[in-house]
Amino acid sequence: MKEYTEAIHAKRLLKMLKKKNPCGCCPSAKRFSIEEDNYEMWLNKKVKPCYICQDFIGIEIRFWWENICPCNRLGRKESIKRTWLALEEKGYI
Repeated sequence: MKEYTEAIHAKRLLKMLKKKNPCGCCPSAKRFSIEEDNYEMWLNKKVKPCYICQDFIGIEIRFWWENICPCNRLGRKESIKRTWLALEEKGYI
């Protein structure tokens, strides 16, 4: 098992964003499926992939119940916009 890092997250985000409906996907899950358990794929289970996803685009998580997909917190359009901007700013594209 590997640790889920920002670099892995960015690489998987780029693949995920090529999908028809990227907001129906999870970059840390097998085959990007929200049906798959992403926590069994990665070594760093305490730093859950959802936290990395939200931190990547600048969403602050103050309470455990806020740890949900950015598309559900911000809406599809805003979430994808922030993702592209973050990928550019961090030098992944």
